[in-house]
Amino acid sequence: MKPVFVAFVAALFAVSGTAPVEAASRAAHAPADWTRVVEQTPEGGIRMGNPNARVKLVEFFSFTCPHCAVFATTAFKPLTDKYVRSGQVSFELRSALRDALDFSVALSTRCVAPRDFFGAVEDVMAGQPDWETKAADWISAHQTELSAPDKSAAIHALMAGSGVEALIVKHGTTPAAIGRCLDDKGLQSVLEKTTNDAWNVRKIGGTPGFLLNDMIQSGVYDWAALEPKIQAALKG
Repeated sequence: MKPVFVAFVAALFAVSGTAPVEAASRAAHAPADWTRVVEQTPEGGIRMGNPNARVKLVEFFSFTCPHCAVFATTAFKPLTDKYVRSGQVSFELRSALRDALDFSVALSTRCVAPRDFFGAVEDVMAGQPDWETKAADWISAHQTELSAPDKSAAIHALMAGSGVEALIVKHGTTPAAIGRCLDDKGLQSVLEKTTNDAWNVRKIGGTPGFLLNDMIQSGVYDWAALEPKIQAALKG
């Protein structure tokens, strides 16, 4: 789904060859379950799996995208169980922000440790219909606070009032930490960077948008269309 920017957006956020002995040593120390290996990437995403996987999958996603919610709730499990766990595929999530609410949720969710990030995303996506409705009601009732020069407290209250905060704190963070993440200029810049890359550099057609080994997958928005692409890349 292409980005739809709401009116309050601006107001809220003014290998070379390896010796056999070395290769054998790495193989001996490879984890049995690559889903336990999760880290932030230089590109600004969060990656699960083998960084040297044969197939590297990147999803550009938005928390306010319904198609991204469907992908998270239907594809994360088969993707990780069948392909990531074994080390064949790595899976990286990068934000492609669509609106100010998306920005706030993305900042809040990045407040959890990388190892807990994918679980937090799944929970937030599963609850999307409920918290989006509550967020819309909260925004409508608090226009004055959202129009104030200092909106930090209002944005944090929006995350609490919508129920997003309650979903995220289950994954090892706190309301106070989420408040700090919402004000984190460095984190805001990271999300702005991945968003610019998605829409203006890669020119994805919508969210979710997928890269396989750094190649955009045009017209692919769900697991049914993506899995054959992964299988073909593994055979190629």
